Amino acid sequence: MAFDFRLATVDEVDQIASIEMESMPNPWKADSYIEAINSDHAFVMVAMDDKRVAGYAVFYLTPPEAELPDIVVDLEYRGKGLGRSLLTEAFAALSKNSIDTVFLEVRESNAAARSLYNSLGFEEIGKRKYFYSNPVEDAICMSLHM
Repeated sequence: MAFDFRLATVDEVDQIASIEMESMPNPWKADSYIEAINSDHAFVMVAMDDKRVAGYAVFYLTPPEAELPDIVVDLEYRGKGLGRSLLTEAFAALSKNSIDTVFLEVRESNAAARSLYNSLGFEEIGKRKYFYSNPVEDAICMSLHM
């Protein structure tokens, strides 16, 4: 399956918000994606399967650093390497924007995401107690120096 990786447009926000609602215990609202898409200090990368959003990642930019607060792959596309491909494409775009370090937080119980991040070179740098709600859980803080 071949995907087209590109920056999201406002036209994809409904699809992105729908995936978010199905996937996350505390989903972002559509307005948050519109704000990121329209910002000079953020971007939203999408993986497109024809005209369908298969996954997305949001980055906030504070060069030379960036934060990855949200990445989701649609349930139908999980387990096929799309998250890895999406991040690889996003990291290439970040490098072109003078970003050399990416930070993120991940639920302590999210073994699949932690495994992916570790395999991409992220390192654990700390823990935020009680960071997540619904359910309450610690966050593992990670960073990647590209």
